[in-house]
Amino acid sequence: MLRRALIVVALALILAVAALLAVKTYADRHFYNGYDPGQPLNAEATPPEPVEGTVEAFGQQLPARYRRVRVEFDARPGERVPAILTLPMDAAAPAPVAVLLHGSHQEKEFVEEICTPFNEAGFAMVCFDQYMRGERRVRGNFLEMARAFRERSWKTIHDARRLIDYLQTRSDIDGDRVYLVGASYGAITGTALLAQEDRIKAAVLVVGGGNLRLLAKAPEVRRELPSWLLPFAGPLLAFIVGPAEPLRHAPKVSGIPILMQNGANDGVVIPESGEALYAALGEPKEIRWYPINHPDREDKGEEVVKMLQDGLEWLIARDAMLRGQP
Repeated sequence: MLRRALIVVALALILAVAALLAVKTYADRHFYNGYDPGQPLNAEATPPEPVEGTVEAFGQQLPARYRRVRVEFDARPGERVPAILTLPMDAAAPAPVAVLLHGSHQEKEFVEEICTPFNEAGFAMVCFDQYMRGERRVRGNFLEMARAFRERSWKTIHDARRLIDYLQTRSDIDGDRVYLVGASYGAITGTALLAQEDRIKAAVLVVGGGNLRLLAKAPEVRRELPSWLLPFAGPLLAFIVGPAEPLRHAPKVSGIPILMQNGANDGVVIPESGEALYAALGEPKEIRWYPINHPDREDKGEEVVKMLQDGLEWLIARDAMLRGQP
């Protein structure tokens, strides 16, 4: 009798696991489905407000000069996304725009730390709060946070595409000159965005990488994880957000100029991960190495600022080529 009961329980468990795996397989296959450019944006934007002064970024005091706009729009029915748009102080014509995808622990306000050189060069720059961050912060137990992290992977892509939908409605933005600047997690997820969004004309991927199992082995990442989780970190990360693996999407990123900027001493996105993403990307592409740790952990902030300036100069050159200028 006991043996029969154990067999029944074992079979029930096997069927339950099989059903869950089938559901996950289906969900993975349709991971990025659902973006609908026809849905109303219901966008709201404040009037541009001049900002002049200084800002601290990477331990450096930097000038701040731009016009600030707060934007909100619907990513999906009932889900609002807040963003900050910065515009050149003086612009006689619609401006090209750099969409900034911030890092995993940053918020939309990060754009105001780095936007001024872009704005002074004639670019607008815009950044939204990704799901789980800023005004969209999420709290819960381990399983709830794991689910939110999975949702963040696809929501970041959909939200960025909806943001581009919005930008193309603005008369002060040149909707044919949209660029991407992805920082860390934003560079990782930005790879999937580039594979799906052909309105982006060029991209700078700052300290981005691929191979989720490699990323989980990074020393700075492992230092922040509880010891019991360390043996399972890589497989668990791949299980939760496997469809977002950058190496799956990188080969589809072809024909879009890409500049990767990576830190030779990066303890978060280790160099091997950066090399893996670069190898998987289509052409045209370029990678530049800098003597830095991950930017938010680098003591020599001036090196990070130099890296960002290099990225801006590369983007200026790509924009000139797009406009047919030498």
